[in-house]
Amino acid sequence: MAESASQPLSPSQGILSQLRIRLGLGLLRLATEGRPSEADAIAVIHTALDQGVRLLDTADSYAQSDADFHYGERLASQALASWQGPKDEIKVLTKAGLTRPKGRWVPNGRPEHLRKAVDGSLQALGVERLFLLQLHAHDPRVPFEETLAALAELQRAGKVEHLGLCNVTPLELKQAQRHFRVAVVQNELSVLNRKSAADGMLEWTRQQGIPFLAHRPLGGYAKVARLAKNQVLGPLAERHNATPHQVALAALLVASPHVVPLVGATRAESVLSSVAALRISLDVSDRTALEMRYSFAAEPDALAFIAPPTPIIEQKAAPSRLHPFTPSPLPAAVPAQAQTLSPGADPEVVLLTGIQGAGKSELVATYLEKGYARLNRDLLGGKLDDLVPRLVQHLRSGQIRVVLDNTYPTRVSRAPVIAAALAHGVPVHCRHLATPLAEAHINIVLRTLAKYGRLLGPEDMKALNKTDPNLPPPPALLRYVGSFEPPALDEGFTALETIPFVRRVNQRHTEKGILLDVDGTLRKTRSGEIYPRHPDDQELLPGRRPTLARWIEAGYRLFFVSNQSGVASGKLDRAVAEAAFLRTAEILQLPVAEVAYCPHPAFPVGCYCRKPMPGLGIYLMQRHRLAREQLIVVGDMDSDAQFAAGLGARYFDATTFFALNGPRPE
Repeated sequence: MAESASQPLSPSQGILSQLRIRLGLGLLRLATEGRPSEADAIAVIHTALDQGVRLLDTADSYAQSDADFHYGERLASQALASWQGPKDEIKVLTKAGLTRPKGRWVPNGRPEHLRKAVDGSLQALGVERLFLLQLHAHDPRVPFEETLAALAELQRAGKVEHLGLCNVTPLELKQAQRHFRVAVVQNELSVLNRKSAADGMLEWTRQQGIPFLAHRPLGGYAKVARLAKNQVLGPLAERHNATPHQVALAALLVASPHVVPLVGATRAESVLSSVAALRISLDVSDRTALEMRYSFAAEPDALAFIAPPTPIIEQKAAPSRLHPFTPSPLPAAVPAQAQTLSPGADPEVVLLTGIQGAGKSELVATYLEKGYARLNRDLLGGKLDDLVPRLVQHLRSGQIRVVLDNTYPTRVSRAPVIAAALAHGVPVHCRHLATPLAEAHINIVLRTLAKYGRLLGPEDMKALNKTDPNLPPPPALLRYVGSFEPPALDEGFTALETIPFVRRVNQRHTEKGILLDVDGTLRKTRSGEIYPRHPDDQELLPGRRPTLARWIEAGYRLFFVSNQSGVASGKLDRAVAEAAFLRTAEILQLPVAEVAYCPHPAFPVGCYCRKPMPGLGIYLMQRHRLAREQLIVVGDMDSDAQFAAGLGARYFDATTFFALNGPRPE
């Protein structure tokens, strides 16, 4: 074991090479739950700096909650201000894209949030420009293109010198490289978690000279104890007069020269132990023993996505919009003249793209009627890329009219199909169904009701996943929205059409309806609980009955629509919940046409019946022939407002609706 370091540590690659960095200190555990005092935390940081660590990794969300947001950045700033060493050698990396409401970790990739977060980071760190800003996490509720474009604009504005990504997939990295040069990638990597090696991320970043920052290099706080009993690390630790934890770090360092472990610590002793791991020299036999059990090699097919980075998007006039590329020339054998985008008799490969539930199956039927061969992953199974060899087989056998109806959300996912078709001299046409997320939700609910006659819970949908892939759960649609890149001619398409979504009005739906939230909108508990755990533990809120009576007299039918996640958590018996609804209707003394409630978990939302998902509303509209233009929703939470927006119904907040001067029926 070597003595303490007095000089910066040996070099890595990329932008960190000038800093001679092989190890960084992550400030997560110094700033979040169970953190030490501020003075003790600064002492830990000083120990790392004294030992030659020149990289501090923090984030705006390194805090116990939103109440002390930017705590980790202020901690880094204070530690540097009070350190007596060469401050100009230290680089502080920070992150944005997560929030901490009530201590939870919630992604927020909205451009306005990122701009505000960066301004807060500049103030907390006391700098005019951030050395490196990393996107902390991909927010599935926000189109990834919007998030990436906002980061690129912050860099162009001079607020950020370098940009990086955290917790990222290979395809997300590829997508980001169209917007800015990715300076670093920070993913979890350790002998206990080698996913970023298996999926090709480690190798791709090595080939492109992008430093790979490995967080949780010892497996994370919850798993680190496993290392002490490890049968591979233990003997190596004895051989080197070290600990299994130090050997685990050494194994990570020899995995690739561009890996920079980010160690976390709440005690100075832990920092000293981690730095000492850099002095362990693993020979060939040591590495062989490690590789036999802990390989950092990529899976055989994981490197298929590796290709030279796509040119970075120019965004001069309108930063919020993508500036189109110059179209690539088509091979000489491919007709340059765009053909009709309806099914025809000429050779063509057609991509029908769009979100799950967009209506691709209905459109593809028009092609099948004309004799096109269909390639659909849900029908054929396997991966999306498995369709490419099938396409090639069709083209070689003379079947030169093929339609592929899959989501194809990104340029990377579409590229192999385009390349295969153009290589065989067949033009590629794209018809993109621009169906909004809310309408896709409705389509899937309608599909579910038509096929099963009821809404399905998360477990039902999971069980049907393989036999009925046309019923994707809500998270699958969010992933599509988050990764979506609009199709463009420069990808190699001969022709491109965007088809807007238009919902057909059901002329049979003529009834008026009020979809009324219950807890907090109509009733409250006497006990102070959020929802009644006994039918008699409730009372109506003031002014509810006369207001609702007025609307019912005007021809509106009344429906209770409620989230009851207490059933899923075991805090509320289903029979009690239903008895409480019946008691509410009894106290109200008004006709309630139907009670519809979701008994599934609150988080993550895995069903279409939990508000703000539209399932309960669509079910009631179908069952009772409710007209969308005659439908109102009354509630007290954002989820109620979003529920109404998804249905296309009018929304009233409960306070407004039940006020003396509230809205009146027309």
